[in-house]
Amino acid sequence: MDGTFIFVLLAMFAFMYLVMIRPQRQQARRHAEMIQALKPGDEVITVGGLYGDVTGVEVDRVTVEIAEDIEVEVAKRAIASVVPPEAYQGEEASEEEPEPASTDAVPEEDTARR
Repeated sequence: MDGTFIFVLLAMFAFMYLVMIRPQRQQARRHAEMIQALKPGDEVITVGGLYGDVTGVEVDRVTVEIAEDIEVEVAKRAIASVVPPEAYQGEEASEEEPEPASTDAVPEEDTARR
């Protein structure tokens, strides 16, 4: 009976490790590697949802340009992710105007009353 209890306890711990602890550690490791690899020119997203370009990296801070001539300093741990550069495969964006989705548009006089 005692051997069965220990086996069940070990099986539960192994299950919890595989389902919860190990994935969290892997995610934390990937985030730490991403933060260590930050360099000026990277486009990032902060945990607050701000998009910007990294202009400077210090020991515990990152300077991010969020608009033209507007820079903010954020803690390195506040960087949620690095935005991957858009991969252009040599195709130019189509300059044609998209067609309307529906021809059953609401007349303009009806939208003014709403």
